[in-house]
Amino acid sequence: MKIDTTVLSRLTLLAAALSLAACGQRTAPVQSALPAPAPLASGGQIATVRIGPDVTEAALRGALPGAQIIAFHADSGYALLSVPATLKAASLSSQGLRALGVNAQGVTLEVDQELEVMNEGTAEGLADGLGVTNWAGGTTNWAGGTTNWAGGSTFLTPRDWASTQEYWAAINLQAAHRLVPELGRGVKVAVIDTGIDLNHPLLRGRIDTVGAWDYVGGDASPQEELPVSGVGKYGHGTAVSGVVLQVAPNAEILPLRVLNPNGRGPMSRVLQAMDRAVASGARVINLSLGSVTDSAALNTMISAALARGIVVVNSSGNSGTEGMVFPAQNLTTGLFTANSGLLGIGSVSLKGMKSSFSTYSAGMSLTAPGEKVITSYPDSRLAYASGTSFAAPAVSGAAALALSTGAASLSPANIAANLRLTATPSPDLLFKGKLGQGVLNVGAFVGRYR
Repeated sequence: MKIDTTVLSRLTLLAAALSLAACGQRTAPVQSALPAPAPLASGGQIATVRIGPDVTEAALRGALPGAQIIAFHADSGYALLSVPATLKAASLSSQGLRALGVNAQGVTLEVDQELEVMNEGTAEGLADGLGVTNWAGGTTNWAGGTTNWAGGSTFLTPRDWASTQEYWAAINLQAAHRLVPELGRGVKVAVIDTGIDLNHPLLRGRIDTVGAWDYVGGDASPQEELPVSGVGKYGHGTAVSGVVLQVAPNAEILPLRVLNPNGRGPMSRVLQAMDRAVASGARVINLSLGSVTDSAALNTMISAALARGIVVVNSSGNSGTEGMVFPAQNLTTGLFTANSGLLGIGSVSLKGMKSSFSTYSAGMSLTAPGEKVITSYPDSRLAYASGTSFAAPAVSGAAALALSTGAASLSPANIAANLRLTATPSPDLLFKGKLGQGVLNVGAFVGRYR
């Protein structure tokens, strides 16, 4: 069965090259505090195996010679394995798993197909440019929150400064930053994507370089890379990270690169990355990608993350049609409830109207602006970013803000419920009831905790 998975994005590069050193080339890997993930064989299958709490990793390896462990959590009752494409579930259970108390019903197999980035046309606004000539001295980041941009004219052109302020107003961001001066401090947000510009001035100092990993290059330097020809999905992860930090400037980004420069990578990498995000202490996982095919392994990993108190945010899809991509689509199947902590995010304009590209669904959690959002782009540049990929990280940033308050009631279920309850009702009557509970209102949301 073919898994057609897409990174849900449109990026329009702005003519905003800064007087800073270009940083699109790979930097020297740092030493990670976590073990280096084992590279997995390609073209195989993913097995979700239900195991008891007494099963050890060594025993599982002994029962399945040749299988590679993607994730092992006996305490949560599961293991995810990479196995050859020729194996059947019944064969797996007969090859030593029975001795561990596993039968054929305890094994689910799925094809580990490549994830393919959506092939989209050129986004609007290609001719628009910021024309930045002075980046506040060339070293600042968003650490000061919205007040850090107060000078405006030295950072953005008047028009783009006005656009940025309109974006903040649409999500009530300035009120949120006044309520939560921590600005996301102490909260780690995992961005599972195409990598990140490790040296971008707006991101520098806010990246977890210890837990970071590049599953494409096999090292601890998840630097964005250009494809051999064209631009592919170059910059997607950097732009997603920039949106997170615009909302929660003191949060820490954990970049986990699972997609190559052309936006492709196997599902097994996403699973490995999610497992590493949990082990690294991430409190929020941003998945600006999705699949038209359900995945038992991905659902298992999400359930485990939620059980550990981690919020999972997923962009809803860019087809413009009804129905979200997986895993968000499982908010409509009953597998995940509306307040489970898995959030499916659609895109609207700054006026709250559904974006033409955004999917819609009765099971959608809420929406956020996802049209021409100004954010970071590799090589020390900025970009206009359009797509549900860039609506989702605004919600991830909002969750990080709330988590940084340290309120006692902060659970994935509580965060999901309050995000939905405080959303600004959508004015788009054409899609009434199919754009979630409304548009992200960060100020009203964090007000629940302050």
